[in-house]
Amino acid sequence: MTHAPKSHQLPATNYQLTLIIPAYNEEQRLRPFLESIVEFNQTNQLISEIIIVDDGSSDQTAAIAQAFRSRLPLRVLRHHHNRGKGAAVRTGIKAARGNLVVFIDADGATPITELPKMYTALQRSDIAIGNRWIKGAVTERHSALRKLSGYIYRSYMKLFGLGAIDTMCGFKGYKKHVARALFADLIEDRWLFDTEIAYKAIRRGYKIINFPIHWESKDGSKLDTKTLIISALQIWPLIRKINKK
Repeated sequence: MTHAPKSHQLPATNYQLTLIIPAYNEEQRLRPFLESIVEFNQTNQLISEIIIVDDGSSDQTAAIAQAFRSRLPLRVLRHHHNRGKGAAVRTGIKAARGNLVVFIDADGATPITELPKMYTALQRSDIAIGNRWIKGAVTERHSALRKLSGYIYRSYMKLFGLGAIDTMCGFKGYKKHVARALFADLIEDRWLFDTEIAYKAIRRGYKIINFPIHWESKDGSKLDTKTLIISALQIWPLIRKINKK
């Protein structure tokens, strides 16, 4: 693993970036995050298109997303029922037009101002992964319980060769052909899709850059400590399935 360069100055390339935002019942948090992207776009020209994948929401998530179509290069795709975050990201990747694809959580825990780091890292890697735990990272409003459970989870992930990767961080980017190859045979549609993709990426020898980010815990998180523990217990069976394929 290597860290992204400190400089965020962008090299001259022909890369186009698709930003994918998976969203499930995010009517309370999506609007302010999209407003921050509108502001970001006024001074940055990184985003070629935005794809919001509404994963079977029962609230106004899709309507809020649609309202921003006149202000952002945005498309809204919808699942008829909730299929899981991994399935939503895969839908976005299949529809992406850019040759770089980045997914980011709809709650804005990772601010859009971190996108230049991602873009820079993807110039020299197949995959770039935001990390909340390495030197240079800044985390805010992270409870002691979440910090402890996160530490235990990361220690457990070392058993599978994934200790250096913040697998649960919702800010990851790929060259599009790499993303499509990794997501084509996705087994896990829900929380563990990140773990599956990272494990397969390492096995297949893709170059990964792991870089520090600014991250803030947001109210209303769907990934609580109980879900984290249950997910951890499902990792070994998932790894066995991957190895059998």
